[in-house]
Amino acid sequence: MKKKSIWIIIVIVLLGAIGGGAYYFTHNKQQQITETKIVKKAKPKKKVVPKKKSISIVAVGDSLTQGIGDSKSVGGGYVTRLTQKVQTKYKVPTTSHNYGVSGDTSQQIMARIKSDDKMHKDLPKADIITITVGGNDFMHLLQRKGLDLTAGNIADEQVKFDQRLTKLLTDIRSYNSDAPIYLIGIYNPFSIYLSNVKNAKTAFINWNNGSAEVAKKFNKTHFININNLYQPKVITKKVQKTGSNPYLYTKDHFHPNGTGYDMMTDKVFEEVNGTTKEWLYK
Repeated sequence: MKKKSIWIIIVIVLLGAIGGGAYYFTHNKQQQITETKIVKKAKPKKKVVPKKKSISIVAVGDSLTQGIGDSKSVGGGYVTRLTQKVQTKYKVPTTSHNYGVSGDTSQQIMARIKSDDKMHKDLPKADIITITVGGNDFMHLLQRKGLDLTAGNIADEQVKFDQRLTKLLTDIRSYNSDAPIYLIGIYNPFSIYLSNVKNAKTAFINWNNGSAEVAKKFNKTHFININNLYQPKVITKKVQKTGSNPYLYTKDHFHPNGTGYDMMTDKVFEEVNGTTKEWLYK
């Protein structure tokens, strides 16, 4: 009888231990799940930065900004196309103010910035600023030197141009210190006309490198190199053979045509698209 009682007691103890363990395990598990849920709920939400309600592009420069050589069906060169791309891509109303004047050198552009009251009103409101400058500075050098032009002449003019470019960017920043500036470099359409100038290709590269270094001195200022845009290797031989570049305006063989402006716009938009934090958000 005593043995039977002992076994009963042992069974009761074992059942109690098993039940207690099961309760502890279940209770502990539920507590862990509850704690996990609490942690998840406490996770901070990602802050959403709202987009601006509208975007204003102010384009300053020479004939490339004005859009000389563009097809009549589009017009406005890269400025019109860039405006359309920004509006379509980001679903935000986008307007542009084109202050491009054909033939203007860097000095003439600076003079307009000082005297143009409308520009004084538009520049401070700009979200994006684009600039084309330098092509006419080079053309004036070519007109002065003609066939006697040397790579050394180009290098000397580049140093003077860099000083003027620094002043131009400083002037623009005095009206708007925050909007990103996209400075478009010059390109070499003269592979036919400058075939007699030794190292002309290198001189153009150095010219653009100089402009890029000037741009680095200013905040939110991006240099866009288009020097080789219209002279890919597959085109070079054709240009030399026919004397005509399929990306340039046939009346002057200098300005881009409609296709050329498409290509320029793609290069500019690539940089604009990669720097949205600087202009798209409030």
